[in-house]
Amino acid sequence: MPETTPKIRALIVDDEKKACVNLRNLLLEYVDPDIEIVDMAHSTAEAGEMIDRHHPDVLFLDIEMPNENAFGFLARVSPVSFEVIFVTAYDEYALKAFKLSAIDYILKPISIPELRNAYARLREKLKYKQLVSAQTSFQELASQVTNKTKCHKITLRDTNSIEVVDFNDVVLVEAQSSYSRIVFIKNGAYKEIVLSNPLSEYEELLPDTLFYRIHRSYLINCRHIKKILGDGTNQLIMTNNATIPISRRRYASLISFLETNSHV
Repeated sequence: MPETTPKIRALIVDDEKKACVNLRNLLLEYVDPDIEIVDMAHSTAEAGEMIDRHHPDVLFLDIEMPNENAFGFLARVSPVSFEVIFVTAYDEYALKAFKLSAIDYILKPISIPELRNAYARLREKLKYKQLVSAQTSFQELASQVTNKTKCHKITLRDTNSIEVVDFNDVVLVEAQSSYSRIVFIKNGAYKEIVLSNPLSEYEELLPDTLFYRIHRSYLINCRHIKKILGDGTNQLIMTNNATIPISRRRYASLISFLETNSHV
């Protein structure tokens, strides 16, 4: 590793001591021999003390722990100045939510390629780091885990910014090869962001009573349909005045969907 590259200071948090040691060894042997493992905590209480003592750059954090889960802990200690990589055996829905929120995770049992990929993303985040409070997001995730409820917001994060957006304020998602352009409303203005997730992943995450795939390249929020053109062109206009094509084979099913879900 080049000498000019600063060492990453990491705190490993897992209630299983063997899991902590295993992750430490994998990081040092297969990922970055210069990473500084500042300590290993086996409870969120210990983790809180060690954060104050060591000021780590990143937490490798298990989700399910006795007395307090990871989201409750992060909500309690927010705002945070460190990055978080979850180490989890959590369900597929939650993993997808973490991914789309640009929160890194490693699935147990730990895969070395996944660990390396997460570490590479960590380096990029630290390179462009902005001290952004994640308190609201973590509190909502903690509530969702406790109450078994689904989220109603999505976190859109690129290397330069973080936007937490209510589902209702997402206007449309447009496929751009393996990327997606997302148009949304923030503070009364239309904004957009391009992220490296395919449209299909947003189609799975966003509520299917609100969003409809009208074309292979477009997923729209039906509450933001301004007008469906009746001139035989199979197009509609969104509230941001974008004209969007409707696939011929999906036109009739779109009308039925709008009627069924009271969007007309």
